[in-house]
Amino acid sequence: MTVSPGVNPLHNQIEGYMKQLRLGSLAKEWQSIDFKTREQYLADLLLLELREREVNRINRLVKGAAFPVIKSLADFKWTGQIEIYDQDVSKESLECLDFINDRENLIFMGAVGTGKSHLASALALKACQNGHQVRFYTAARLANILYEKNKKGQFESFIKSLQKLGLLVIDEIGFVPLHMEAAELLYQVIADCYERRSVIVTTNLEFSHWNTVFIGKKVTAAIIDRLVHHSHILIFSGESYRLAQSMKRAGKKVTE
Repeated sequence: MTVSPGVNPLHNQIEGYMKQLRLGSLAKEWQSIDFKTREQYLADLLLLELREREVNRINRLVKGAAFPVIKSLADFKWTGQIEIYDQDVSKESLECLDFINDRENLIFMGAVGTGKSHLASALALKACQNGHQVRFYTAARLANILYEKNKKGQFESFIKSLQKLGLLVIDEIGFVPLHMEAAELLYQVIADCYERRSVIVTTNLEFSHWNTVFIGKKVTAAIIDRLVHHSHILIFSGESYRLAQSMKRAGKKVTE
């Protein structure tokens, strides 16, 4: 049978106790659980609370990651125009997040609109769902944050906050040249991640052109060296997905 709501005058008191104990999901749902035995009922109550806490934990991780847009692997299409430069790596192993467990990096290279940021966001979301702490930044935003933190004497504390992560995503390297000081600070972040936590980088530039972003051969070489070691490189080719979708919509409107 199911516990009938509103019959026992102790219901409000029970729900009050649950809220005081921070058992919020139980306070809302305890009367809807089917009662067969005391042991089964208690087990189902506890399972309900555990599931609610897990959902809340994942939601906090997703919020803390600061994704500009939520993207999922279910919406991502692996095409023949994505080339993985490593025979030991497959799309299945990437989606299983083996690279995070192995503290390896992913570098996504290709033209604008070919799916690099989508895949980076989707893998990062999966990491949150698996319990990893994640942060998502564009390269320009992270560089500005590092520059400001350093000016205020807060750089070391910011680095310590990044040390709690399982995955750091740096999106859009190559869109904006970085100030020399900001580039050096970014190198320190990447060096601190080296062999300790995973980094996903997306870029529209080949490595030979990264000196146009970091404005300095030494810093550029040091950043590439830290990122490439223990990394898997994926090359994204083909036309822009966003452009193709826009053209498709425009063609549809013309024929309507």
